[in-house]
Amino acid sequence: MKKISILAAAMVLALGVSVCSAQPLGQTADTTGVTCKDGVCVIVPAGSGEKTALAAANPYNNAVPDIEGQWEREVKQLGPHDTFVASQSDPQVGVVFSVNSPVKNFKVLALEFKDFANDKPVYQVKELFTKDVLRPERQLLVKYTFFGSIPNNGFSYTDGNGKTRYYSVSQSGKDGSLFFSEF
Repeated sequence: MKKISILAAAMVLALGVSVCSAQPLGQTADTTGVTCKDGVCVIVPAGSGEKTALAAANPYNNAVPDIEGQWEREVKQLGPHDTFVASQSDPQVGVVFSVNSPVKNFKVLALEFKDFANDKPVYQVKELFTKDVLRPERQLLVKYTFFGSIPNNGFSYTDGNGKTRYYSVSQSGKDGSLFFSEF
């Protein structure tokens, strides 16, 4: 009986680690801690003691999310990338979008909050930029301006099942981390 309990605990631990094992491009698997909650993973690289927060678009809760985002200021080295300025207003804040496999029909959106329906926000959406395919070898840097606490920025893409997914992009009022929320 004790062997079954130990085996069950080991399987639960392995499953928990695999669900939260998404890594940003260029990140090695050598980490001291990975914590994921509500689509945001905090990764602490081994020996650094420094946290790197990643927002993730992961509608199916797969081990590898469809899209990851990180504040530009937290990216150690930005490789080949495209840049889009979503707003000319100051202050502009950069968000670097990365993918592990190609994502189709990626769009940068301007959002205007309208109402709530079924406990979800309803936005008026304006498309600002379209990239037919967002590829792993070429990140996208988007310069956003954030106004207040209601999300005014977002993105959409077509997932592997052909469904269009919509996310708001916001900054946590608690700790300033990047946050994606599907709507």
